[in-house]
Amino acid sequence: MFIAIVAHDKNQVIGNGTQIPWHIKEDFKHYKETTTGHICIMGSVTFESIGKPLPNRTTIVLNYDKNYDAQGCEVVTDYMELVNRYKDSNEVVYICGGSTIYNLFLPYCKELIISEVKGDYEGNVFFPDYKHLFTPYKKDEREQFTIIYYKRNK
Repeated sequence: MFIAIVAHDKNQVIGNGTQIPWHIKEDFKHYKETTTGHICIMGSVTFESIGKPLPNRTTIVLNYDKNYDAQGCEVVTDYMELVNRYKDSNEVVYICGGSTIYNLFLPYCKELIISEVKGDYEGNVFFPDYKHLFTPYKKDEREQFTIIYYKRNK
């Protein structure tokens, strides 16, 4: 089962170049607690911004270059290989960005976990439109952000 996990501001900004426009320790903690022990799929730009595989998680990096080296990670060149591998699985697979990866996998996500960051941030990388496809079912209000859990509409 695919679940996208992301932090975005009210304008769905997720990045400015290769940088996250905010630094919220509590959200990083939430991300770590949620994804630990699971599979995380990300693009090579996101992987390179982190700089290493995520500890205690299986990190899969999507890159179209067959020679791309992401030490400690599985590299996959065709996203449909991952869709076919996990779409009917009971295993939780987190889609972790960036924008291209979210766009590719959003049609296959059954749930979203959105940390909606309070405030406006400058950025040029966005999370795709989703509110017409998903319905919120739970909110967890924090000081600097709100975690909103969504399920796909039937």
